[in-house]
Amino acid sequence: MTEKKKILIIDDEAVFRKILKENLSYCGYVCKTAESPSEGMRYLKTDTFDLILLDIMMEPLDGWDTLDLIKSLTYGYETPVIMVSSKKMDLVEVIRYGERLYGYMAKPLTREEICAGVYSFFRWYESLHEAAEKISTDSVPPEDIALWLDLSRQVRVITDLRAEAAIICLPDLNRTEEECRDQLNAQVDQMIREKRSKLEELEQKYPVLHTIPQ
Repeated sequence: MTEKKKILIIDDEAVFRKILKENLSYCGYVCKTAESPSEGMRYLKTDTFDLILLDIMMEPLDGWDTLDLIKSLTYGYETPVIMVSSKKMDLVEVIRYGERLYGYMAKPLTREEICAGVYSFFRWYESLHEAAEKISTDSVPPEDIALWLDLSRQVRVITDLRAEAAIICLPDLNRTEEECRDQLNAQVDQMIREKRSKLEELEQKYPVLHTIPQ
């Protein structure tokens, strides 16, 4: 029997914590909820999870500060984090935090959207890692396999975030709003190009990496 996936939900909205937990439990996941970042940190220090669903708009620590804390923990560093919020991500946030994320889901969500989003994530994440595990470490060093996995995730996630992100720009003395928008788009495009370039270098060095579906 396959072990059920464990999900930690960190959200200061009681109603949404309940909705997420009830719907994900219905879909076969084991969920634990935290009403604050500090409670979530306590859980992460004593338990392990397959996924963290993290709200952005919280007080006194928001989701981005909480993400920094999660990634500072031994187990939290390796745990996938998907942001779930009514606040649409903007391009500045994509540039600043995109490398550490595994996705974004916009509130409000129906049961079908919640379950489909989480199921789709696990299907992609597990298939990628299972295929990578089959590659002999004699042909590709473990650290290069890990780097390839990380870059593959970053390219996929940042590309998806860019497509959905808001572009918030305030004109100033040095640039117009249009120039600001162009600069932010260019920064994200450059991030993606650089990561794709590193992926290509690894795949040229180790052709077997081409066999892993992304």
